[in-house]
Formats: sequence, structure tokens, C-alpha cells
Amino acid sequence: MTRIFIIFIILTLSSCQAQVEKQKEEKDSKEELTLTNESVLNLRDTIAQFNEVQDSHIGYAGSPSEQYGNYEKLLGIASDNDLCLLTKDTNYSVATYATFGLIERNNPAFIEVFERFLADDRRVKTMKGCMVGSDFVSSEIYHEYWNKVRLESDNEKIALQNDKNLLKLDSLILLSDSAEWLLYDRVFNNRVFGDEYSSLIQTHAFERKNIYAIEYLFKNNLDEKQEEIIASVKEYLNKEEIWPIYYDKIFEMLLSFKQNELNQLLVSELKDIKKQYGDSKLNKYKKILRENGVKI
Repeated sequence: MTRIFIIFIILTLSSCQAQVEKQKEEKDSKEELTLTNESVLNLRDTIAQFNEVQDSHIGYAGSPSEQYGNYEKLLGIASDNDLCLLTKDTNYSVATYATFGLIERNNPAFIEVFERFLADDRRVKTMKGCMVGSDFVSSEIYHEYWNKVRLESDNEKIALQNDKNLLKLDSLILLSDSAEWLLYDRVFNNRVFGDEYSSLIQTHAFERKNIYAIEYLFKNNLDEKQEEIIASVKEYLNKEEIWPIYYDKIFEMLLSFKQNELNQLLVSELKDIKKQYGDSKLNKYKKILRENGVKI
């Protein structure tokens, strides 16, 4: 029932497909663009040749991005239907910028695009400031909207909690078992979820051992789920590799219970921490243990 309810919430979104299908005469999205808007197609080709999603200003000097300028030109001449067609482009820089355009215009059709990439994700080259890398398209779309919600509000916390489109994105992520770690981080910090999400969150925490879901329950449902939380964290420690940011969460949670067995479990982890990350991280976690009265 929980899953059905969440899917019902998501199905209220508008779809790019619905907008595109209004034009019955078109046979092919590429053909449609070629026939009706040569300027849009030319900008599509320019963005594809750059083949990188860039911020508005890039490099150490913060110079204006030519590629971002191309996106702004596209936004100035493309219709919503054009943008919807471009979200299906085989060049993922084009598809990403087209989705950004829908977000900028407050067109909820971007949610359907996010869902598509979340189910079958692709990486796109990125340049953010002076940092060059690659990110999943789903993450680029999510953070474009997430930042829009934050930056356009006087109260970031309330905005993230109450935004309906963001709830749809977060619901899609909760229904997925393979989203990028950073998306789970955002989801479990955006809001306190209603009871209808409880079983899904517990699945992530106790069956999939999602550390962000475990931490969420630790912060919001500790009295009801203490034993399950402890058991899941202990199981999580069996992983071959644990990132330092996850050790931070694990130490905070287990030390809070003030149980000698759990304290000694953390002491035993010091060997693995040194092996993976060296003396610097080892000394950090030794200090945390000592500050909490744990003998090493």
C-alpha cells in the first residue's frame, strides 16, 4: 500500500511525452526540430560539440562560460516542446541543459526526465568553477532543481520540507535501489517524512544497509527502532571499504548509546581505518574515542 501511495503522488506530475504527443503530425523529434526551428537545432549542435555541462562562470578567474551562454541562447528561443524533445537527445549535455531549461521555466515535465535517467542513468562531463569531472545526469537534474528551491526561498529548511516537486523527486529516489549516494544524502536531509514512507525507509536502512537511511531513523525514530539501528550499523561495519564520512556517522551513532560492547567494536575498527586511510584518520578517530571516555 505504501508503494502504491507514493507512486500515486508521483503520477500527478506533467510529462514531456504528453506535451510532445500533442503535435500529432510529427514523426520524429529530430525531424520536428529540423523542420520547424533551425536556430534551435543549430544551438543543439553547438552544445553537443562542446559536450560538457558547465556553470555560468568557470576557471580560476571565474570567466563567463561560452557553453552556458549557448544554453541561455537556447532558453531564449526554444519552446517548451522543443526542450522536451531535446531531453531525449543522445548527447547527454544537450539533454541535461534542455532539462535545466524546463526547471528554469517551472515546467514540472522535468520530473519525468529525472525519472527516466534515474532508471537508466548516464554520465555527463561537467565543469563547475575550476573543477572538471563527470556526474550522473540524474544528479545534475536533481541538484539544479534542489538549488533553485533553496536559493529562491527566504527559509531554506521550510522550502525543502514543503516543495511538492522536490517530494516527487525524493519519492522516486526512495523507490530506487541504485541512486547515487549523494541523492540519498539529500533525500534524508530534506525533510521528515510522513508515516506512509516508514516501511520504504526501513527497507533502505535495515535490508539494503543504506547508511543515510540508518542515520535518518537514528535522528527521527530512535526510541522505536534502537535495536534495529544498532544491528544495521554493526552489519554495515562488515563492508570491505567504508568511506571516512560514513565512519563519522557510525562513530556518532554508536558512541551515543554508551554501551561498552559498541565502544569496543569501534576500537577494533581502528586497525582497518589505519590500513585504509593512514595515521591522520586513525588519530582523528582515536581522539573521538578518548573524548567520549573510551579507553584504547
